[in-house]
Amino acid sequence: MTRPHQRFGFKEPIGRQLPRGAFGWGLLCLVVWVSLAGIYVSQTVTAAPRGDQLQKLQNNIDQLQKDVMALEDTTANASSLHTLAERAQGLGLVQAQNPEYINPAAHAFVRR
Repeated sequence: MTRPHQRFGFKEPIGRQLPRGAFGWGLLCLVVWVSLAGIYVSQTVTAAPRGDQLQKLQNNIDQLQKDVMALEDTTANASSLHTLAERAQGLGLVQAQNPEYINPAAHAFVRR
């Protein structure tokens, strides 16, 4: 009759092998845990400056968009019909009172 540990191919009973095996597995788990912690720390250290840089770029984009909107507003005000009429009056131009239009398609021309 064979003993149970010999039936599974172990030289010693499993109870005697467990303390050595537990220490080995514990050491392996510790090494894995420390390496994963190191990977996490290295990723955090490299990601933090990138996040700050992206935030500065986003603030730059927001400021530039505000500037663009202000310039578009200034351009719209400067090119409005009211502003152009005031500038023309400031240059001494006079508004036409009763303009007459000629239809070139009707072949009607005015001679002097």
